[in-house]
Amino acid sequence: MANQRKDPPAIEGGIPVRDQLLPFFRPAIDDNDVTVVGDALRSGWLTMGPQTRRFENELADYFGSRNVVAVNSCSAAMFLALASLGIGKGDEVVTSALTFASTVQAIIHTGATPVLADIELDTFGPSPAEFAKQTNSSTKAYMPVHFGGQACRISEIMELAKDSGALVVEDAAHSFGAVADGKKVGCFGDATAFSFYATKNLTTGEGGCLSTDDDELTQRLRTLSYHGMSDDSWDRHTDRGSWFYDVTALGYKFNMSDLLAALGLSQLGRIDLLLEGRRVVAEKYIDRLAGSDYLELPRTGENNLHTWHLFVILLNLDTLTIDRDQFVKAMTAENIGCSVHFIPIYKHGFFDAFTDGSASYPNCEAYYSRCLSLPIFPGMTDDDVETVVCALDRIAAYYSKA
Repeated sequence: MANQRKDPPAIEGGIPVRDQLLPFFRPAIDDNDVTVVGDALRSGWLTMGPQTRRFENELADYFGSRNVVAVNSCSAAMFLALASLGIGKGDEVVTSALTFASTVQAIIHTGATPVLADIELDTFGPSPAEFAKQTNSSTKAYMPVHFGGQACRISEIMELAKDSGALVVEDAAHSFGAVADGKKVGCFGDATAFSFYATKNLTTGEGGCLSTDDDELTQRLRTLSYHGMSDDSWDRHTDRGSWFYDVTALGYKFNMSDLLAALGLSQLGRIDLLLEGRRVVAEKYIDRLAGSDYLELPRTGENNLHTWHLFVILLNLDTLTIDRDQFVKAMTAENIGCSVHFIPIYKHGFFDAFTDGSASYPNCEAYYSRCLSLPIFPGMTDDDVETVVCALDRIAAYYSKA
C-alpha cells in the first residue's frame, strides 16, 4: 500500500509535472532540410536520380564501406540483402528475440525459418553464446541486431560466422554512427541494413540503405531493388543512358526517391551535431539518475561508441508496488511520453508458427518486464530532462515499498 502522505503523482490526483506533453520523440528538422527538399522538387527529379546517387556515395564515405544502396525502408533493405545472398526455403537465419517485427518478417518473406536467440543484458543485443547454441547445419545466416544506438558484440558474432560458414546481415536500424572495436557499424557483415525512419538518428521520413563491401552483391541489390531491370531509371533518362533495358530477375520496387535522399544529405551534413545532441541528453539522464535505488541505467558495451537512439532504463520492481505497465501509465499522466522497446518476438501471436514454443529466453524476459524507454532527441532542454527525472522520482517515491 502506497504511503498517502507522499506527494501523489498525477495518476493519483496530483498536479502533473508538465503542463504540456513532452513527446517521446521530436524530429530534428531545420531550415536547410526544408530548403534542400524544395530544391529537389524544383529540379524535376522526384524519384531516383542524382541526389540518391550522391547520398549513396556520401554514406559509403561515412561508413568506410565500398558501396551503399539506398532503398525505401530498412525492412526492404533486410529482405533484399537476404534474398540477394540466396537465403530461402530450407535455410535458417538466427536473429535476436528482442527486435522489431520487421527483422523477423524479412526472414520469413524469403521463405527461410527464423531462429531466435536470447539477448545479453549489457548491450541488449544478441548474445554470441546464444547464437552459437542455435547454430546447426541448416543455419545459413546470422542477423544480429544492434539495439538502441550501440553495437552488439559483432566482432564475436563475425568470428562465429567464420567458423560456421554463415552469412551475416546486420540489422543496424537503431545504430547509425555507432562504432565497435574502432570500426563504424556498416563495415562488419556481408551487408548492413540501416533505417532512416522519422525517429532515427538520421531521418529521411521513410527510407533505409544497405552497406556492403561486396561489388557483386551490390549489383544484385541494385537489380532486385528496381524491378529486376538491368539499368536504373537515372541511367536510362540521362545522356549517358539508353531507352533499352532488360529484366534479368524477379525484382521489387524498393528504390529511394531524390526527395528523401535530399533530406538525408542535409541531415548527413550535420550528423555529428545530431548525435552530439543525443549524447548530451543521455549524459544528463545518467548524471541525474546515477545511484537511484529504483532503476538501472543503460550500459555501454566494451569498445563501443553509443549513439543513443534509445535511452532504456530497467526498473527495479523489487523496490516498487507497481509493475512496468503501471509505471508507464503514471508517466503518461505526468505528460511525459515514454515507450517500451520491444515486445519480444515470441510474444506476438503471428510468430507462433515460426518459433519454438518450448524455447526459453530468460534475459529477454528479465529485460521486457522492467524496460522503459525515456524521451531522447536532439533539442531536449535541461528543463525537459529535469521534468522527466522529477516524474520518475515522484512516481517511484509514491509507490516505493520502503
